[in-house]
Amino acid sequence: MNNLLVTEQVLDIKAGKVVSDFAISSTIRRFQTFGNLMIACCKYVGKTAQPLSIELDIPSENVVFLNKETDLRNRYIDRTHNRTQLERLVAKADLVIGYMPSTIGDMALAIAKKQGKHFMSFLVGCPWDALSNHRSWKARLMAPIRYWETRRSISNSDYVWYVTHQFLQHRYPTKGLAFGGTDTNIPVADDSTLTRRLQKIGSHKGETRLLTVGHVDVGFKGQQYVIGALPELVAKGIDAHYYMIGDGEGTWLKQLAEKLGVADRIHLLGRKYRDEVITFMDDCDIYVQVSLQEGLPRSVAEAMSRAMPCVVSNVGGMPEMIEEQLIVKPKSPRDIARAILLLDKKNMKQQAQKNFEQARQYQPDYIDKQLIPFFDLIKKNILQKSR
Repeated sequence: MNNLLVTEQVLDIKAGKVVSDFAISSTIRRFQTFGNLMIACCKYVGKTAQPLSIELDIPSENVVFLNKETDLRNRYIDRTHNRTQLERLVAKADLVIGYMPSTIGDMALAIAKKQGKHFMSFLVGCPWDALSNHRSWKARLMAPIRYWETRRSISNSDYVWYVTHQFLQHRYPTKGLAFGGTDTNIPVADDSTLTRRLQKIGSHKGETRLLTVGHVDVGFKGQQYVIGALPELVAKGIDAHYYMIGDGEGTWLKQLAEKLGVADRIHLLGRKYRDEVITFMDDCDIYVQVSLQEGLPRSVAEAMSRAMPCVVSNVGGMPEMIEEQLIVKPKSPRDIARAILLLDKKNMKQQAQKNFEQARQYQPDYIDKQLIPFFDLIKKNILQKSR
């Protein structure tokens, strides 16, 4: 089978080798199991959320670069280059895969339908939640448009891979065949990880380190609400410090912290390689992801695999991951403080053990066991219809 992955994710070619970030590398490798894989994507232009450090086993000639669709003009008007390339590539494919939500993916679906090709959506997030909670008014203006466009695309897809078990399925239903399951692909952590965490919790004194991984300038990752919870935590006797890993300047977060009198308690660390992120997870005490938009976030799954107690918002697929008492209302510093205050040593040890065990379902063998039958069914359908 010849297959085409269409994505706004960024790849690059270095010394003739195709390179990607850690997050998408496992996804691409899974799609390679369908057969020969072409990729239509966007090109690295000097800045990504994660370093492009993973070398892919894909010939450089199998990668075609599209224009990134970043504004109204190149999303809906000036699209000649992308359309021409996709029409050519879709014609050669047996299966077209759209990394969704994406306006480029929407275009690929329309072309695939016109050419009578099979289309699979890989849905990783909710555009309504992401855009309606964005700091930019232009992004918020696009929220209802992208919501309805994505609903239409998912409804009309032949196959859909949702990264959640319930949330995205309910908001973006499909008429096609569907699978619900993550692609987080967390490496296996041995039992010594849990042992060290339990020892760390048992001997904890002094500073309580909170950690979030996510872009610090978009607004919908929710770091501002964690900062808003710091004064209450300090007033209750918790020596809380908040560490943030992620791209962006974070100037607005620094200004908020100064206004609340906790500027000395926030630490913006910038972008980090995955190994560095893991080191920070092992050094910190509680992982906090109170986003206003998520699918099923890799960062939470990785924190769980490091046996970190986690506090998350009631958004996307996160309630499927974490115990109810540690799920908080969106945009609520008070609720964040409440959840963190629940985590005494006894509760932290319980959460560390539960999270470590649950993280096994985000590891490669478990995911493949669930996913392979769905992929086999797709291949069977395509081969039967091609006879």
